[in-house]
Amino acid sequence: MNERIVFGYCRNYTGSISIYKEQAAVVRFIYSQYHKGKTLSEIAENLKTFHIPSPTNKPIWGRQAINNILSNEKYLGNEIYPKIINKEDFDEIKEVKSQNAYSLRYHNK
Repeated sequence: MNERIVFGYCRNYTGSISIYKEQAAVVRFIYSQYHKGKTLSEIAENLKTFHIPSPTNKPIWGRQAINNILSNEKYLGNEIYPKIINKEDFDEIKEVKSQNAYSLRYHNK
């Protein structure tokens, strides 16, 4: 039961995991911003501007923390975690990330 809870969730008094509404809104914001074409750095700057603390409760978000949120399938929901992101949005983000990685790989040579 000492497992670290994923950002966007909390453990309730029964020990089950439920959605932490304020953090879940941040998760949805990150997905929305990335879907609109914002870079990880731009999203991090927006979160800093809005004074939204990182998952480690720091004022500055790292690009990797944002990338982890965009890649974490637990947001789709499973037997433990309730759904925050729908599969279509998750799959679209996954495709955009894949295209961005391809573009970076082959245009920076």
